[in-house]
Amino acid sequence: MNRRGFIAGLAAISAGDAFAQAAPAAPSPLFFYAGQPGRLTQDRDRQGGNPFASALVEVLRKEPETLQDFTARLASANAHYSGGWQQLQFPKKLPRWNMRESESERRVALVLINADYSKTEGVYSLPGAAFDAKRIPEALKAAGFETTLVFDADAPKARAAMAAFAEQSEAADASFIYVGGHGMQHKRVVYWMMGDYPGRDDRWLGTHAIALDEIGKAGRASRVNLVLYASCRDDPFQGN
Repeated sequence: MNRRGFIAGLAAISAGDAFAQAAPAAPSPLFFYAGQPGRLTQDRDRQGGNPFASALVEVLRKEPETLQDFTARLASANAHYSGGWQQLQFPKKLPRWNMRESESERRVALVLINADYSKTEGVYSLPGAAFDAKRIPEALKAAGFETTLVFDADAPKARAAMAAFAEQSEAADASFIYVGGHGMQHKRVVYWMMGDYPGRDDRWLGTHAIALDEIGKAGRASRVNLVLYASCRDDPFQGN
């Protein structure tokens, strides 16, 4: 390569680096919680699953126009199906986003649900969550989301699915992550609990549970990233 070609090559590389640096970062995930801190959520309502799941299915079917409309309807339906027990916690500031399906917009979803806790001492399995593992993906697909279901996975399999979804969502306009099964909030950190949690001790949280903040990082879409958490937020390890 002659000197002129070498200099041109350096210029192209520099331009590429500048473009990469200028590329906007994915917006931070927006977390929606089925219940308040310290509170349990219900596994089954009259519809057969978590009231939060019932609310989500209903709201998606009605095709809300904006994220604000989606949130208001979800809060109302969540309280209705739970008999007032579950009160939605959601972000105070919501971006402007037209939720009605657009042919030019790519939307992806990851559904993380654990229902079989037979390997966990003192923890009951969740037939309602198993029911939600069927209806939530169907509702998201009908709403225009390319949807992946991860059901009754251990932590390594769940993290592998999250990594794959992170790559997928980078090429999407909107991402949606639904989390169901047993959960907890310990020392202000919310966790999704694996079905093989060894026992009633917080030392296993790093290997047999996944923090919701870690799950949220799998959403890397360019316009909006939603995380909907249907599980409990009580602290079974309080005092540990």
